[in-house]
Amino acid sequence: MRLITLSAAAPLLLATPALAAPAANRLTVGDVFGNAAAPVQLIILLLAAAIVAAPVLLVLRRPAALSALAKGAPLLAGAAALFTLLAGAVGIANSPVVPSLTVLAPGFAEMLFLMVLGLLATFSAVVCRELAKPRSHAFTAAE
Repeated sequence: MRLITLSAAAPLLLATPALAAPAANRLTVGDVFGNAAAPVQLIILLLAAAIVAAPVLLVLRRPAALSALAKGAPLLAGAAALFTLLAGAVGIANSPVVPSLTVLAPGFAEMLFLMVLGLLATFSAVVCRELAKPRSHAFTAAE
């Protein structure tokens, strides 16, 4: 259980390049969430809940729910990321001037954040589903 928690927290610890900007100009995960559209915020919350729900489903012995979570999380995250990309493309098309990368970066951060959450939810569900499977003793007999 601790391994799952540590592996889920690892990407957050690796976000140190984001700390290179001055404190007043930093884009944080809270900013990404706060500036997202309401449906995307709901999906972010659902994906975060799915990361936490997988170990609970393991304890409750619900492998079918874990399988559904493992299959659905990346699709939901991908759909939300594409929704964000579509909204950005429409915004760029309607803009009289070409926006700079600094203007576009929060949208890219939102898309990547959604994909990371989807992959973490999938990872959590797959690991818990594999832990829920009956263990085979064939390896111990061969050793």
